[in-house]
Amino acid sequence: MVKVKRLAITTAVALTLTNGLGAIPATITESGLVSSTVGSVLHTTVPTAHAAGLETLISGAAAMAYVSTAINKMDNSDEGQQESLANAKKQTGYLDDWAAQQRVQTIVTNLSKSPLVKRSYAVYVNPQTDFNAFMTIGRVMSVNKGTLDKLDDNQLAYVIAHELSHGEHKDIVNGMKKQVGLSTALSIYAGGSAGGAILGNIAGNYINNQVFTMSQEKNADDLGFDILADSQYNIGGAAGAMAVMRNTYGDKTYREGFAQVLAPNNHPKASARVTENIKRMYEYSGKHVNVVDNAVIVNGDNIYTPAASGRYTGEERSYYMAGKLAKLYHDNKITNGSASYSGATVTVAGESIVTTHGSDVALMVATNLNNAFVKAGGKSASKTTKEKVKKEKNKKDSKTSTTTSTSGNVDLSNLSK
Repeated sequence: MVKVKRLAITTAVALTLTNGLGAIPATITESGLVSSTVGSVLHTTVPTAHAAGLETLISGAAAMAYVSTAINKMDNSDEGQQESLANAKKQTGYLDDWAAQQRVQTIVTNLSKSPLVKRSYAVYVNPQTDFNAFMTIGRVMSVNKGTLDKLDDNQLAYVIAHELSHGEHKDIVNGMKKQVGLSTALSIYAGGSAGGAILGNIAGNYINNQVFTMSQEKNADDLGFDILADSQYNIGGAAGAMAVMRNTYGDKTYREGFAQVLAPNNHPKASARVTENIKRMYEYSGKHVNVVDNAVIVNGDNIYTPAASGRYTGEERSYYMAGKLAKLYHDNKITNGSASYSGATVTVAGESIVTTHGSDVALMVATNLNNAFVKAGGKSASKTTKEKVKKEKNKKDSKTSTTTSTSGNVDLSNLSK
């Protein structure tokens, strides 16, 4: 634990007393009495009993200031980071897997290139098999092995970006300061090395317990998405990561153990966080790209509903397809007629967007995209669009031939995805 030195407290502390005359400058003397002066006329002495209470108040303020400085040192200094890293590893264990450790190190390095990340972080993988990651005091992050097992790099990057956001917002520091009450602060202030141990126990709560508020969690989701968008990772990984968590734990209103940290009991449900990340992607694209019921929507047109493939669900694949299109729109690379296909793969502006189950499907996806590209953005997931997607999903027509809608888009509802 970081050793902290007591702040130097002067024997005379400037205060402001209030009586019928208003604010009166006051000073605690060496004897413990409080004297005050109004101009050069009035001079009074506050009774000793009042002075004792005031001295206690001043001691409390000094203790709180001392604790605040100590916590800041724990979070900002290299010494504090190394102490916190050692303590965290002791609590969680350290995964003896070079590839896993290198994987998270690389992602943190890439995300830290964003100008939104202004602090330096230490990260490691622990051997826990649950789905979780956490940020603790000293800018130390740990990711469970179980999280690495469940997520690809795009999804993992969002989880890590979310945790970096807690560090950038100093949520841990602010939370620790709020956890320390006056009596605890006085104990820390008077306790020397024992006080350091108390601070260490409080810091430990940021590994074992639910600690972040609803607003802190939402703010971390917001900044985490922006950090992800600044990187080479697919922003569809944000919604994808929350979808994996939802599919793992559901939307239960209560969780136990480590799962509370990533999806605490008083935080937004995983399904709501999926929805919010879809909205962020829509805004990032300039209101061109959306996902409705796993269908990728561009400028209000239903483009394609990917099917599951390999380790990915159809839902995850829709987020990745939308994420690539959103990035192209954001970078102003979308032009009329810029969608094409080669074999089963659809490309836009030379970048692979999605791989279908055949060249006939790829042709139709490219056609749908080009039809949508000529339209203006700003069309969100309207009620009409949602109803259209549902109707297409419910079609039972067994024909495998293609039909053309009145908008010129090719109907993919009867084809293998």
